[in-house]
Amino acid sequence: MSHHHSVRPALETYDFSPGVKKLSLVLMVVGAILFALGVFTNLDFPARIWTTLLHNSYYFLAIGMTAMFYVTAQTIGYSGWVVLVSRIPEAMGGSIPVMAVIFGLTLIFGVEHIYEWAKPGAIEHDLTGLIGKKQPFLSKGFFFVASAIYLVLWVVLTQWVRKNSYDHDNDEGLSRYFTAKKLSMLFLFVWAITSSTAIWHWFMSIDPHWFSTLYGWYTFCSAFVAGLAMTCLIVIHLRSNGYLKYITDEHIHDLGKWMFAFSVAWTYLWFSQFMLIWYANIPEETGYFYDRFNNYQVLFFANFVINFLFPFLLLMTARAKRNFRLVSFVAVMVLIGHWIDYYLLAFPGAIKNSHYMTSGAGGDHHSMLTMAGGGHGAGEAVQIFNFGIGFLEIGAAIMFLGLFLFLTFSALAKHSLVPVNHPFLRESADHSTHSL
Repeated sequence: MSHHHSVRPALETYDFSPGVKKLSLVLMVVGAILFALGVFTNLDFPARIWTTLLHNSYYFLAIGMTAMFYVTAQTIGYSGWVVLVSRIPEAMGGSIPVMAVIFGLTLIFGVEHIYEWAKPGAIEHDLTGLIGKKQPFLSKGFFFVASAIYLVLWVVLTQWVRKNSYDHDNDEGLSRYFTAKKLSMLFLFVWAITSSTAIWHWFMSIDPHWFSTLYGWYTFCSAFVAGLAMTCLIVIHLRSNGYLKYITDEHIHDLGKWMFAFSVAWTYLWFSQFMLIWYANIPEETGYFYDRFNNYQVLFFANFVINFLFPFLLLMTARAKRNFRLVSFVAVMVLIGHWIDYYLLAFPGAIKNSHYMTSGAGGDHHSMLTMAGGGHGAGEAVQIFNFGIGFLEIGAAIMFLGLFLFLTFSALAKHSLVPVNHPFLRESADHSTHSL
């Protein structure tokens, strides 16, 4: 049984610890230096720079968004145990406005470098004629208007949900709780639609000749597991430093269950998409995997192994999910693994587009790339190469991680770690699976 039986947790404030502040600033500075080094060594290849920014800013934006999805879904589901944990994902939602701005600027300035359909003369260059047929959807006007709507909706709705939750601390009674229910419904309705349509625009259209009906689910699942992993790490960090006194092994066990379950769900979607395309063997579909399988083989399999085998084998038992160190290790691996997953969603297509569209211009500035053969005529398809992961990608990942941690812990320090007036607070403190 939980040893905090029927005690109502009190208000608990968090001081932004100098250690975490220093760590986040060091990550930002070191990441920025590595990123700058990467930019200078890739000035001839702007597609790589812009795709790196797209990859990392969206990854951390999606971690914030899926954390807010977690809170709102649990609110709708009358979930009691999660109440003591909920302030952590809410704080992660504090990073959303900044990440959304960076991501939006990346789209504005990088659109022609990342997307084949956005380049001048894309329709004339396209031998299949598909880009022309998709013109109503794949046009800059529609792309920017839709992107602006998605980002504004996400920022506004998440901040409404967060503000209402924080206001509840100073407002006893149930009215804020009922408002939270309504705001959660609104958030989930909007997120259910836009999480898929946005990712079609931002990532799937990097490969404009290819599509997958599973893509929205797949990319959501990938980001959601990363969001759960980040939540686990922050909860364990705070718990280990004397905060969140009412959070017990039971709560960590449940967070571990979520991470385990959705790693399996992600794997199911990964395999479903891959197996069906491999089995059907239709040229329009297999090109996507052919490129990744041949030119990104190590990452392709690492993605599967890290994101499936690590959580599946290490978190299978109940005891494992109560081991803080083990859960933390798996969470770190999962964050790295799904970062690789998003890398594979963005890079192969963007680099292929960039070379394909510039190959007809002649010139020698692509000689540094490892080409696997193929002609250089404007109309000829080129077999594409892999840039790998260098200073640019690692620097961006470290820099965005530092920024994310800084924004999240700043948000944690501004409000109570315990939602003191939540009607299910005592239920969360009494939470025990062993007593069932």
